Amino acid sequence: MAKAILIADDHPMCAAALGMAAREVAPDATIEQAGTLAAAVSRAEQGPFDLILLDLMLPDVQGLAGLLMLKRLQPTARILIVSSSDQPAVMRRAAREGASGFISKSAAMSAMIAAIAAVCAGGQSFPDEMYVDSDADAGVSLIGELSPAQFRVLRAAADGSQNKQIAYELGIAETTVKTHFAQIFRKLGVTNRTQAILALQALDVAA
Repeated sequence: MAKAILIADDHPMCAAALGMAAREVAPDATIEQAGTLAAAVSRAEQGPFDLILLDLMLPDVQGLAGLLMLKRLQPTARILIVSSSDQPAVMRRAAREGASGFISKSAAMSAMIAAIAAVCAGGQSFPDEMYVDSDADAGVSLIGELSPAQFRVLRAAADGSQNKQIAYELGIAETTVKTHFAQIFRKLGVTNRTQAILALQALDVAA
């Protein structure tokens, strides 16, 4: 049974519902909450979690990149995705990238409890519709290999910021931004900024 649970969701009502469901399954667990990926990463770097409930659409990340980063930082944690999306392709991609389950934000409390219980017991919990039309691309992403700082630089670039602006926004030197890009290119196996941004955008989903 989970002893430490992290809820990463920026919607207070949803986070509260997830907390209630998690408490129902694991009444003695320590439950922490984070409203951004940066906060979730910070907590994940500080100590182990048995279960992470992760919203796909946090203010500072959209899509599966957050899953990849948290999976790298907490390889033994069970990660249960929470999303307003009911697209089977999104569910399948989440499963391929290491998620143990998928909860719709419109799910009833009983369904949340059942999903959390299944995942805490070592199983999986995905909706039946995930298995419909399963011919999606099964490629494995390397975005999860990026450090949090490298991810922030790449996300800023994807938003249209140039190196000087990225340096200002993140409070780092422009030479540091260039160094991050060199490492990003190496880790992603790409040769330029555009290819790196496309790799990130391939993980973005309408969630």
